[in-house]
Amino acid sequence: MPVERVTVGGRPGYRWGKSGKVYLYTTGSATSRARAYALATRQGQAARAAGYVEPTHTPPAAVADAARRALDLRASLPPSRRGMTATGIARARDLANRRPLSLDTIRRMSSYFARHAVDKDGEGWGVDSKGYQAWLGWGGDPGRAWADRILSSNVQP
Repeated sequence: MPVERVTVGGRPGYRWGKSGKVYLYTTGSATSRARAYALATRQGQAARAAGYVEPTHTPPAAVADAARRALDLRASLPPSRRGMTATGIARARDLANRRPLSLDTIRRMSSYFARHAVDKDGEGWGVDSKGYQAWLGWGGDPGRAWADRILSSNVQP
């Protein structure tokens, strides 16, 4: 669970996770901001030391299949036609191997899909375009639906 920036009563602060104590800081004060961040970070370290384990989510078979198809498609193409960044390849491998993912990673997946939905309008979509390879690598349409479903069930105030 990451430290997140929050606002309480119009004042900025940091907290660890969704329900941790909020450490407010003075706007414009780097020292105050750094102190608030350090305190929230320490709260997370204490929670982990006390045995807190972040919940994880195992990708369903359809998500793993899409990621596997992306890796296979990419491997079948010449280097000049291969898609996916190093991060995308790592994500595809995690999904294909059905490694449990943190909620933070699920958020990154959802963010990827939101940014790249326009790629579906590109040439070669559904065949072998670089955008299509990347989309599949992040779990494809099943991955998007899975991430959105998890995030909608984890809505926090």
